[in-house]
Amino acid sequence: MGSLISLGLASLELDWGKNDFFRNHSALFLPGDVKLATYYYAGGITEQKRAFVRSLRSVARRLEMLGYTLQDCKRRYDEAVSDVPSYYPAPILSYAQFANVLKNVNVGAVGIPEEGDYDLGEYASKAIMNDPQFTKTEQILGSIRSDEGTFFENVDPYITLRLLAENPQNLNQDVVWRIADVVEGGWVEEDSLYEGVPRTESCLVVTEGSSDGAILRHSLPVVASDIADFFDFVDMSENYPFTGTGNLYRFCQGLARIRIQNRILVVLDNDTAGREAYQKIKKLNLPPRMHVALLPSLLQCKDVRALGPSGALREDINGRAVSIEWFLDLASPDSMDPTIRWTSYNSELDAYQGELLNKDSYTRRFIEAVKRGTEYDYSKLDRLWAHLVAACTGAVP
Repeated sequence: MGSLISLGLASLELDWGKNDFFRNHSALFLPGDVKLATYYYAGGITEQKRAFVRSLRSVARRLEMLGYTLQDCKRRYDEAVSDVPSYYPAPILSYAQFANVLKNVNVGAVGIPEEGDYDLGEYASKAIMNDPQFTKTEQILGSIRSDEGTFFENVDPYITLRLLAENPQNLNQDVVWRIADVVEGGWVEEDSLYEGVPRTESCLVVTEGSSDGAILRHSLPVVASDIADFFDFVDMSENYPFTGTGNLYRFCQGLARIRIQNRILVVLDNDTAGREAYQKIKKLNLPPRMHVALLPSLLQCKDVRALGPSGALREDINGRAVSIEWFLDLASPDSMDPTIRWTSYNSELDAYQGELLNKDSYTRRFIEAVKRGTEYDYSKLDRLWAHLVAACTGAVP
């Protein structure tokens, strides 16, 4: 009979394989995610065996990085619909209907299907789609035929997972890749199963300077450890090659000309120089997987002490002087009120460029806090990474 391997959410199986013929789902997990999980067998037998286990809340973030944003899910579903052979019936649900069904499914309330040998399409039509959690939204699912169920049985399971994550009730449920039986059957070594993030899906982060990259590199494992393995940074052991917006713009020009296929995220300060570079780069014919992002505006930066020709004033510095250091914890009992100094004037944007004073000291305190694990406010860095992840996945323009 052979050994089975499956991917599921709680007790709901979404994908399965046999012996050495299966889809590798390790990119949904981290290497340390192997733990005991429940396996379901015929006759109501359950056993605890080793499996990859991670919450849907976290897996959904990894799915977005793998190209399964809601927008991508619609495109993939529609492509699957168009690929249905003429000898099969057309899918009975549009993407909008399918998405609506899944976002209303409470996976914890789905019944455990009976074990058995299902013909093609029967598992979806008789064991899953007729469950009350599915039919409560679309009653037609309670009477679909096996040939109609074939489409849903073959829908990319990552689309299903991502849409199930739209229901907050499901986010704490575990996504489980049950690998034990194929390992015990000798079909594969457990150590060889973890392949991790495909190189094609990793994202190279390029910043204006080495300190910007250092802040992002050190903060990522703290605020977004579940997706940190998707990001690479330019090697800073030698002289950093992209210092300044001018060099960064020329770098983007070169990549645009050669139509590079790798995923790249260019991060610019939300200051006058950064805005000017952003406008120039956005005019380039960038490859589809190359994105550019300005640092987001901050409420704190609406009222900042600024030094200039008119002396010390309180000003809104968003768009004129927000560097990455503003996303650090700037509160310190032995430091002055964070202050910027206006430097050069940009005639094209009719705006001055500003710079945070003593910014290196804020960076050193941050890196020291990360290394020592001391108390530190990461809230703005958390928001920054949410913004950058959205930019990397194309969720924001």
